[in-house]
Order: sequence, then C-alpha cells, then structure tokens
Amino acid sequence: MSTMIALIGEQPLPNLLPVRHYHPQNVLLVYTARTKQVYERLKATLQQETTVYGLETDAFDIVAIAEALDKQLGQLPELNSHSIDFNLTGGTKAMALAAYQVAQQLDMPVFYLQSEGKHNRIYHYTWESGQLRAARNILLPECVTLRDVFNVHFGPNEWQESGPGRSEGSPFEILLAETLQSHGYEIMIGVRAFGGQIDIDVAMRFENRYGIVEAKMGNNGKKLDGIKQLSNNVRHVGTYTQTFFAITVPPQRAHEAVMLASRIKVISLTSYVADSNSLASDDLKKLITTVDGSLK
Repeated sequence: MSTMIALIGEQPLPNLLPVRHYHPQNVLLVYTARTKQVYERLKATLQQETTVYGLETDAFDIVAIAEALDKQLGQLPELNSHSIDFNLTGGTKAMALAAYQVAQQLDMPVFYLQSEGKHNRIYHYTWESGQLRAARNILLPECVTLRDVFNVHFGPNEWQESGPGRSEGSPFEILLAETLQSHGYEIMIGVRAFGGQIDIDVAMRFENRYGIVEAKMGNNGKKLDGIKQLSNNVRHVGTYTQTFFAITVPPQRAHEAVMLASRIKVISLTSYVADSNSLASDDLKKLITTVDGSLK
C-alpha cells in the first residue's frame, strides 16, 4: 500500500489502526476545523513512521470536499504515483461520500474498519465496471500500545505515567494493576495529562482494546467522585474506552443508577484487606471476569 487517505473524525483510533497495520508510505489526513486537534495529534504520532500530509476541508459540502481532495491529489504526485487506498471510516458522512466519489473516479480501492465488538475487522472493496465489489475482510492483529493510545488522544510528550502515588488507596491501585498484568494485560499506573485534569489510576490494554480503572477504598467508594473522574477521563480518551470503578464496599444505589445510564462497570471487591498483596479468590474472579468480559 503506497498511499492511504484517512478521514479524521472525533475518534483517532479508526485512522491509527489501519496505518499501523498496513504501513503505507504516505498518509493524507483529511480534517476539518473542528477536528484539527485530532489531526495534529495523529500527525505527531505517525510522522516518525510514514510521511504525513494534511488537508483541511469543509465538513458537510460533499462537492467542495471532493474537489479539494481531487485537487490535493493532483498537486502532490507523490501521493498518486502508485496505489491509493481510501479509509472511509472516520470523518463526517459528507466526507465519506466525497472520498467514495473520488475513489470511484480514480478506480482506487476503499475500506471500512469495524470497531464495534471485541475485535477490529477491515472490509476491503474494489471497483468493477464502476460498481463496488467486496474484495476481502481481515481481522486486525494487535498493532497498538497504551503509549499509542495516549499519544493520539493527548499528544506525544503531553502526558506522563507517574506511577503509584503515596495515598492511602495506592496499594489497592497497585494490586489491581499487578493482578491485571498477570492475566495478560499491558498496564500503566498514574497516567496524568492536561495539567492534572486527566488522572487515570490504572490503564490496561489487551490487543487493540483498552480500558481505565478508577479505584476507591472504603467510604470513598460510596461517593460519586470516582464516577465523575471516570466520566471526565473518558471524554478525553475516546468512546472506545472501557471504564471500570473498582471499590472495596458494596455497590450503592447511586452506582446502580450510573451502571444503567452509562458504560461504567462497578467492580465491588469487598474482601479486600488494606495493604494486602493478593485478592481473595471471589474478588479475583469478579475482577478478571468483569474486565475480560469487556476487553477479551
């Protein structure tokens, strides 16, 4: 694959994953004024491994978008000297329609990334007498790390893994992280960004899926502060993030309401003993079953 055209929407993963898998020589990121920050973070993440070009377009005028894309390809012969693959996954519907039209005119293949479910599948299509024909579909193997995830959401060098803190709840966070790591997850502890606005206790990844945990001990687990922090974090780390609220007390009525209204899963580990270096068997099973159910 020589060149990939990618349409930038609010979520960067549908653009990052195919680039990481196919390793195109050039990538043209088509973005709008609203998604310029997403474009800049993607560019900063990808420019060490491929040549990245950018094109700012209208978000909703199909004709204007198609004309701008066609013009850009004409002005940059290095982009269309060989094959071009159009990723129709991101951007607005108007952007996808415009890219579809340009791909049809150029007789170049298109693909779409399915992100729902626990796996990522890419559906490839080619043209036959001007009509779209299914070519193949593939299941994406593991191709990102937690560092990639945070780079495209926060920007390279705009976040850091601080590691365990020194608060009363830090041993609980460490135990959760070590337990998940021993069950095959990549782990980070204490991820901070945006001047402390983002404060992630534990982040984990399995293959191309990832999640974050907010951990609270004792009476702190009865409050909704952790839920609010999770909700704030997920606004910045994308809608594909799986979210978990790990507490050492039984779930409260407010927790149950939150579980029904959001994707946050409450994990109540009531047998936890302060400063313990292991979880009771029932708590261990509850933690792993809940997280595996979302990420594996």
